[in-house]
Amino acid sequence: DGNRTRRGGGGERGFSLLELIMVLVILAAAVAVSYPSFTRGSAAVALRAAGRDVLNTFRHAREKAVTEQTGLHLAIDRERGELVLADAAGRETGRYTLPGEVEIERLALGDREIHDGGMVVRFLPNGSFEEARVVLKSRTGARLSIISDPGQGGARIEPGPPEVFP
Repeated sequence: DGNRTRRGGGGERGFSLLELIMVLVILAAAVAVSYPSFTRGSAAVALRAAGRDVLNTFRHAREKAVTEQTGLHLAIDRERGELVLADAAGRETGRYTLPGEVEIERLALGDREIHDGGMVVRFLPNGSFEEARVVLKSRTGARLSIISDPGQGGARIEPGPPEVFP
């Protein structure tokens, strides 16, 4: 007889080709839908990490100037995405380079926006320093502002670009 017989109640095992293809189509659709949020998430993490690193570079420059009782300069290069700390004689004492997915969008020193190139922020042995603003931008367009605030005696991070610049 042409009927299939079952032995021991086991029946057929495995999945049909159609079932496997349907599972793969569903997985591909789920990956396609979720991929943009994964990339936005990684860009946001990189932006926050870069913001903390720039903030810590400002803090380090101030602490080093006070501790070593010497003037320091923090040169911020927009095109290279670098912050270079140097003493008054121009000897480099530290360097930080932004990750590739984060760029410096805007710079301001005091109340003057710097449109081309970079800027230099001075840190003095008495703990004073110049007011500066650095706006970082991720590849997805998210922004963070790092502000050195002499009035408060430190630096801070603010989400997004400043409302009024500077």
